[in-house]
Amino acid sequence: MRYGFLVAGTLAAALSFVTAAQAAEAPRIGVVNLQQVITNSHRGQDAQTQLKALQSKLRGDIMDRRQKLVVLKQQLDKTDAKSADYAKLQKSYQDGVADYQQYVSANQQDLEERRQELLQPIEQELQQVLNDFAKDHHYDILISQSAAGAVYASDKYDVTTQVTEAMNKDWAEQQASQQKPAAKDKNKGGKG
Repeated sequence: MRYGFLVAGTLAAALSFVTAAQAAEAPRIGVVNLQQVITNSHRGQDAQTQLKALQSKLRGDIMDRRQKLVVLKQQLDKTDAKSADYAKLQKSYQDGVADYQQYVSANQQDLEERRQELLQPIEQELQQVLNDFAKDHHYDILISQSAAGAVYASDKYDVTTQVTEAMNKDWAEQQASQQKPAAKDKNKGGKG
């Protein structure tokens, strides 16, 4: 919240120093929902597809491990507590629970790291797209629609769709350039 007030205060101070010539022309302001740009951009959708595939695989692995624990627990419940097998089964079950929890935790961490790996280049590219967009369309100020940016903004200032289009501008070219090396490698393998 403090950050929002700091941004608003800084913006107000910057606007107060506008020269007399610039005062006649109001600053051109745009508002961008950055999360929406990332979500709706081709790069963002590609990243989400990769993350969902990874989540699905991990979910399957976790379910398999959980099912094995259920079977082990059922065996433990059916075994007489005084038998020699009971202590072994109990230890196996406890070890299995600890391994399961460690596996889930490690995979959640891996998933978060992968998410960061996928989003970091998108966020870096978005910053460049925002800079270019503002210059190309003569915006003086672009404000994020997040809590740290604009508290309220009229839809007439929203440029989210245009920024998303700018972000997607070279998507087809990028995909084609990534497929060309793969095709060359495939052709090399067939000749050998």
